[in-house]
Amino acid sequence: MSIFSHILVGTDGSEAADEAVDFAARLAHEHDGELILCHAVNWLPPVASAVDAGAMIDPAPILAELRAAGEAYIDRAARRAKAAGVAPQHRVVEGAAAPSILDLARDEGCTLIVMATHGRAGLELFFVGSTTEAVLRGSTIPVLTIRAGKHTARPGRCFERIIVGIDDSEPSDAALATVVDFPAEDRRHVLLCGVAGSAFVVGGHDYRQAAIDELHEETERVVETALAAAGERGRSFEVRVVDGRTAPALLAAAEQEQADLMVLGSHGRRGLRRLFLGSVAENVVQSASIPVLVVRGPQNKNGNFTDSSRRLATISA
Repeated sequence: MSIFSHILVGTDGSEAADEAVDFAARLAHEHDGELILCHAVNWLPPVASAVDAGAMIDPAPILAELRAAGEAYIDRAARRAKAAGVAPQHRVVEGAAAPSILDLARDEGCTLIVMATHGRAGLELFFVGSTTEAVLRGSTIPVLTIRAGKHTARPGRCFERIIVGIDDSEPSDAALATVVDFPAEDRRHVLLCGVAGSAFVVGGHDYRQAAIDELHEETERVVETALAAAGERGRSFEVRVVDGRTAPALLAAAEQEQADLMVLGSHGRRGLRRLFLGSVAENVVQSASIPVLVVRGPQNKNGNFTDSSRRLATISA
């Protein structure tokens, strides 16, 4: 099943959410996928605020007003999606935004969640940073983020030039496997990029230089292993090792490459595990001017990452 076959995107009526809806509709149209528009009606914050202030209120009118606003947001988003050639489904649900999005994605069998990284505040706390962060941390399916006001739609397909952050972890393997499974027209050029991070090496000159050399060699082995794992399906793939702090180095490489998508595995560990702990993915998401796809690694029944069944061995199978 394609990652683009069943897309969920949330809307709160903001310009940021409009950008996410537009992009999700383009993806659905390009891949003949289904699109679900979601709005979460969260009546608890205004009711709790009124109660804390000592007011005695009936929550029903507040809920009705918020639901009416949500329906209006959904109608507006549906018109935008239809203009892109997609007939979307739509859902208005009750509850906090992040749990509502995650629950709906699970219940509907979605393959991708699209999120704007900024949105309105006040009574509609739907797409501020905390919501996006909560979805990124909680989702078991890939999450695509669009940074509000920074993304400019390019002619042609949504994705053609992709940069993948590579480290020695199962989430990184999962990110690579996801890109390998993209249709060929979506990955005309793929750069597998490892960050050596020698700025973190301390010690005397001779020791430091030897450590830096070893770190670069280790990073080169990791990205070359990833390239080999892509196999015959990776003929358009290239590798590069860059230096510096991880998030800025990846962003600089993406700009140099004129990439239109960055793909990261979340919560990397083992080996070069310092590269893709949550803060790196979050820093990239907050700063990137291009869409960022965050992919979770394989998990066991307890929700923990597995220690076996490396995906690199199966990517080209």
